[in-house]
Amino acid sequence: MWDKKHDANLIVRNDIPLDIGIYTWYTKSNEELIYIGKATGKGGLRKRIWSQHLNPKYLECRTSKFTSKDSFQVSNPVLHNNKIGIDKSAFRKSVAREYFLLAGNDSVQYLKSNFLIAFESYTNLSTAEIATLENELIIKMKPKFNITHK
Repeated sequence: MWDKKHDANLIVRNDIPLDIGIYTWYTKSNEELIYIGKATGKGGLRKRIWSQHLNPKYLECRTSKFTSKDSFQVSNPVLHNNKIGIDKSAFRKSVAREYFLLAGNDSVQYLKSNFLIAFESYTNLSTAEIATLENELIIKMKPKFNITHK
């Protein structure tokens, strides 16, 4: 599983399949597994990875979604459509909180510079089965940035 890891700085959109599946993030320095996620929506892995995690414009501007954990990004604002935006991707937000990164370009550049990504298509599984698999893998492997499962 996940034999092929891609440098997040070198991956291109068409490298990522449109299939639903599971993806994993690793540190470049020692290939430590740091996050496991699922992509079960329309656009599959490509949308989740390329259009969300690696898209600096994927920002949350609804202040009702901001928490005290977002104070660094809120007090060092990046504007998106004339509103303060914080990272919307759960993984990117967790990394930004850990390393005090600005939303958008800074956090995406950090991912690209420091992490590898791997993914596996699971077209033979239902979205519920993929969610179960993701949860089982997180429980078993305990990646650092899967905070909601700790």
